[in-house]
Amino acid sequence: MAKIVFKINGKQYEADGKFGPDVSLNEYIRNVAELRGTKAMCHEGGCGACIVAVRAALPPTNEVKLFSVNSCLVSVLSCHGWEIITVEGVGNRLTSYHEIQSRLAKFNGTQCGYCTPGWIMNMYSIYESKKNSITQNEIENSFAGNICRCTGYRPIADAFKTFANNPDQELINKLIDVEDLSVLRSCGKRCSKNCHHKAKNDKETNINNDNSWCVIERSDNKMIVVDCGKRKWFKTYVLDDVFKIMSKNNDYKLIAGNTGQGVYHVDDYPLNVIDIFNVSELKGHTLDVNLVLGAGMPLSEMMELFLKISSENEDFAYLKAFYDHMDLVAHIPVRNIGTIGGNLYLKYMNNDFQSDLFLLFETVGAMMTIAESVIDMKAVSCTNFLKTDMKRKVIINIMLPPLSSKNTKIKTYKIMPRSQNAHAVVNAGFLFRFKRNSNLLEKATIVYGSISPKFVHATKTEGILAGKDPFIDETLQLALKSLDKEISPEEAPPEPSAAYRKMLAISLYYKAILNLCPDDKIDPKFKSGGEAIKRLTSRGTETYDTDKSVWPLNQPIPKIEALVQCSGEATFSNDLPSQPDEVFAAFVTADVIAGSVISDFDTSEAFKLPGVLAFYTAKDIPGDNSFTPVNCTLLNFHEEILCTKEVKFYGDPAGIIVATREKIANKAAKLVKINYESIAKSKPLLTTEDVLKSSEKDKRITMNRTMKPEEVGNDVKYVVNGEFKLESQHHFYMEPQTCVVRPTEDGLEVISSTQWLDLTNVAIAQSLNVPANSVTVVVRRVGGGYGGKITRSCQIACATALVTHLLGRTCRFIMPLETNMKTIGKRLPTSCNFEVGVNDEGEIQYLKNIIYQENGCSWNESMGYTTVNHFRNCYDTKRWYIEANAVMTDTASNTWCRAPSSTEGVAMIEYIMEKIAHRIGKDPLHVRNVNMVKEDNPVPDLMHQLMKDSNYNNRLEEVKQFNEQNRWRKRGLKIIPMTYDLFYIGPYNSLISVYHGDGSVIITHGGIEMGQGINTKAAQVCAYMFGIPVEKISVKPSSSITSPNSMATGASVGSECVSFATMKACEIILERLAPVREMMNNPPWEELIEKAFQIGVDLQASYMYSAKDDVKPYDIYGACALEVEVDILTGNLDIRRVDLLEDTGRSLSPKIDVAQIEGAFVMGIGYWTSEKLMYDSDTGKILTDRTWTYKPPGIKDIPADFRVYFRRNSKNPFGVLQSKATGEPALCLASVVTHALREAVRAARLDAGYEDQWVDIQNPCTVENIFSAVGHKVEHFILK
Repeated sequence: MAKIVFKINGKQYEADGKFGPDVSLNEYIRNVAELRGTKAMCHEGGCGACIVAVRAALPPTNEVKLFSVNSCLVSVLSCHGWEIITVEGVGNRLTSYHEIQSRLAKFNGTQCGYCTPGWIMNMYSIYESKKNSITQNEIENSFAGNICRCTGYRPIADAFKTFANNPDQELINKLIDVEDLSVLRSCGKRCSKNCHHKAKNDKETNINNDNSWCVIERSDNKMIVVDCGKRKWFKTYVLDDVFKIMSKNNDYKLIAGNTGQGVYHVDDYPLNVIDIFNVSELKGHTLDVNLVLGAGMPLSEMMELFLKISSENEDFAYLKAFYDHMDLVAHIPVRNIGTIGGNLYLKYMNNDFQSDLFLLFETVGAMMTIAESVIDMKAVSCTNFLKTDMKRKVIINIMLPPLSSKNTKIKTYKIMPRSQNAHAVVNAGFLFRFKRNSNLLEKATIVYGSISPKFVHATKTEGILAGKDPFIDETLQLALKSLDKEISPEEAPPEPSAAYRKMLAISLYYKAILNLCPDDKIDPKFKSGGEAIKRLTSRGTETYDTDKSVWPLNQPIPKIEALVQCSGEATFSNDLPSQPDEVFAAFVTADVIAGSVISDFDTSEAFKLPGVLAFYTAKDIPGDNSFTPVNCTLLNFHEEILCTKEVKFYGDPAGIIVATREKIANKAAKLVKINYESIAKSKPLLTTEDVLKSSEKDKRITMNRTMKPEEVGNDVKYVVNGEFKLESQHHFYMEPQTCVVRPTEDGLEVISSTQWLDLTNVAIAQSLNVPANSVTVVVRRVGGGYGGKITRSCQIACATALVTHLLGRTCRFIMPLETNMKTIGKRLPTSCNFEVGVNDEGEIQYLKNIIYQENGCSWNESMGYTTVNHFRNCYDTKRWYIEANAVMTDTASNTWCRAPSSTEGVAMIEYIMEKIAHRIGKDPLHVRNVNMVKEDNPVPDLMHQLMKDSNYNNRLEEVKQFNEQNRWRKRGLKIIPMTYDLFYIGPYNSLISVYHGDGSVIITHGGIEMGQGINTKAAQVCAYMFGIPVEKISVKPSSSITSPNSMATGASVGSECVSFATMKACEIILERLAPVREMMNNPPWEELIEKAFQIGVDLQASYMYSAKDDVKPYDIYGACALEVEVDILTGNLDIRRVDLLEDTGRSLSPKIDVAQIEGAFVMGIGYWTSEKLMYDSDTGKILTDRTWTYKPPGIKDIPADFRVYFRRNSKNPFGVLQSKATGEPALCLASVVTHALREAVRAARLDAGYEDQWVDIQNPCTVENIFSAVGHKVEHFILK
């Protein structure tokens, strides 16, 4: 029987017919090879968690290359002859860690660690393939496909840029510093002095570098046919075989890299899958008159070729512009195996696909060769290709024409919602061919994507331009008005609006003209509008004090888990090795309008799938059908695990399907048909606006809190009013909602990705009607939570436990991203209506603010009380009236999301302060100052310090000058203050165990490590208390056995409370040791412990932090200045610099606190700019449910210059060991970006002749909302 043969980390593996086309390389690596370091999240190549390296011989030359791929996109049957390297193969504790791994760890480039293996593998591939020929710029540009939600990217970028051939001095100094300070060893064996393991490993690397294996496997090039039962997989090497297979079969699919499924998911493969990746006739290139590119050429190879030929051949100089454009397409692992033909065929199958490749080729009039057989070929244009019947045909090559740069000018654009790895909002290509020695056009080509499926050319405008000079205002206006009539985009939610796409398309024509126009024909102020914003290499600095007298407390060390995270040895919930007879579960969701009533289920189609085992509904739950038991703190209302009757929202989980494979379970879930007694006729109420207009508003709105004024001022000179809306945000944790439950002799072991041990324990026990002591919940770490795994994770845990309880088998439940986005609540959308009376100085005489917060379908987790607290910020509130209301909507029950209520509270009051300043014509800083709390308020001093550190006043002048000199580029610089009202929650315990054998210590606590460094801080506190090195301490997984009844880890205080409990537990042990120490006259730690053991001293102690402890709430102070640049003609933005000053007290661990601040701030930048959630208003279905449509920030969206300062000489008498929390406050400061953007847009509007009115940019400030706020008109687009 034919097999696919490949190696993973030097070990040979085989895949035969039992692995179908839908078995990805990722599934094989994790579940068959049992290498769980490689992760998975989105399953569409959009997050980077799954990246691995591949060494393979590639046709036509069979040169062996090393390249990265997304293992979730590649079918394992595509891997014949490949040598795959996973993160475990790069370095591990048994051999030694690779320098890439150890350097990332030392730079503190990991937090939760879930995304880290993907970053390591992408960097490893780049480093190994380019060696010493890569620059800092190229490194930073190479991670478009890697998302990190925790770190804010800067430490990752810094660590990797130290491998560049041109690192700047700052980075070199940082590298020296981290090497000196590091407590981490590159060798996992903890050797002292010279490490012989590392030397040995350098010689005997566990990755087989012998290229001969690949060559031998490939030498005969005979077609391999893998019989997968129902389907067949053909691995082809010659074109003739491809045509033979197609001639005998109607039902077939050609695949090369298979990356297209990242755009259009493949739910079911046809009966015949033909792998053409190695067909030599489709590879390579020739250059005679035309440049002929094989259709099977990977996009990365094509780009390298473009760069080479454009520098050598003047007739193809335009290929440099093509290279720059393609750099914005997808990302390196996709481009490494995604092919030219595959991309074009995706456009053929889906005309609405915004193919940049098609656009580029059509702009220059490229031709394509289509073949019906090895000898029957014909050339067609790109547009005719879209109309060609491609049945049993193959794209052979693409022919690019030579174009003389003397009489041809080309410009292309791709406008995206973030800097990298996003499909085009609109893409455009412009070619102007001039008559010889003339300014008059012989021909114009204008090509657009993302207008409508059938729109390619602006043919009428092309015709109008013939014979005219494009670089005069008369022609320009003629062309723009023609485009205005000709371009008619279709609405295509969740894509940006048709109106924006139309005006953007017109604007891009103007932008191209600005770019290509001779200098003597254009106003110099307009010229910068022709270029797209390009990010410089980012840099960052961190400024803090550290007190060596208390080290290891306050010592800047990396996280204690950093190295195992960088090697994939750090385990997460789904990294438990495969168990005998294990099963997988998935939710069956009620995809229907809220208010519809379920009658029953038809599972017949689902059970036709091989491997489907069981289906459960609410009737099968033996106990309470609730994952929010009200006998746990914070929860007041039951929420159903599975919907019984009335559907609460579109996507409400109603059943659980169980199968032998994860993919089968997810597929079967879609095949279960839910029958309804009735389907709701009315539109769902999705927003506060919907509810306020409805007849149900009285029962759907409840008042949470009012704060009444103590006095009212009587010097009212101005009245300012308005409405402010903040949208929602998906947590976008990299580790999906996950739970694994296995049966034990006395109950269940629950390995859950949760932030709350106790709730998980109670909810499962009550839903199964079993004792709580029979349910053991274990959490080693969580791959990002941000509040989304406090209560919501319990629904998944209860469902998983139900399956194990009923089947008696280990069950895994890994929620797919689309289901997660649909069924799990998000940040509470918030809106407010306000009215403020102020005097001439802007001092508030009265303020009335009515707040509405959308809870979703349950009243749980209402945040009105704390939102009112945070709305007060640093201001005097004695004249304020604040009312906070909760609103019930027909969406998933919303939940805490990093800096909940504080983000919204601070944003609302800072918006009001800006609006007051604009109304009265005063500096916003003046308005803030006159309204500040006067007593015991360090914020004015912090603001003054930050203005000095950031050179604020001088830079304001520079911004003003820049704006005067540039019509279509504008900058804004703003500063805002913050007082963050921190409160404690609990209980949390810490259990300290000291081992007499060597004096080493174990900590286990009731908090959850999810990237915030709780384990490292606890270890530092313990080491400080005992006077021992951090290396002597190990922190073990959190468990409901050792930490029953513990509170959720959240609200920024988990690390502090656990550190407090650790300190108190250490004090108990130290008290017991005191007589022994005195008796022995201060002996070494190890001797002290051994003696104490011998005389029967108890070397284990536990302490539980609770509200009774003497730890008081306190305020965290901060300020942030941000400078942004906006491309007014597109809405794209670049955050040029951020200076962020935060009062951290005496930091327990400065490196960790810097990382927390940066990560929180960047998550805030995403919230305010690129992360937009959209729903179908008729059904309530979420439309932005994948990485294709929902865009958190990437590595090139962070501030180009990011400076973090800790308040100097700061102490906190109320906090733990003088520290302050850092996990959330910085997110509140990110709203400063909205004010800077408004300032930039305001400058553009003033240049356009508008009055100086208040400008509202709708939140989030996406490219569309920024562009729309400018108020563009065609007549504004001129040259002189």
